[in-house]
Amino acid sequence: MEQAINETTYLFTTIGAGTERGGRVTRVSTNATIDNLGLAVVGDIVAYEEGTEAMIVDGAGFAVMWHGRPVMTVTGSHLSNGDRIVTAARDACDNITVRDGEEIPRLFEPAYSPILADVVRTGGGGA
Repeated sequence: MEQAINETTYLFTTIGAGTERGGRVTRVSTNATIDNLGLAVVGDIVAYEEGTEAMIVDGAGFAVMWHGRPVMTVTGSHLSNGDRIVTAARDACDNITVRDGEEIPRLFEPAYSPILADVVRTGGGGA
């Protein structure tokens, strides 16, 4: 008898991805694309109809790297205002799949800031 494999799939976040509260990813800082839609990274912006904005604060962790840094975002990524990305701009095979019990370092870890990690690693940041 085969045992069922439980897994969760997270789609990559691009321009147009939506949040639980109706926000949309509107600006990205990478030049990477999927079907001509810019890929979002930690720090990119989500805008809301009433004119407010929030920043994406976590992502796929070390499951996906951009220029050697774990900053790519996926459905499930959290925002600075407590909202969460729940829809991708398109259905795709462009995703990460995590099996139950599998650990992805830094997956959805808002306390981890790649920018802060760079400062700590290099001893920069000033007084």
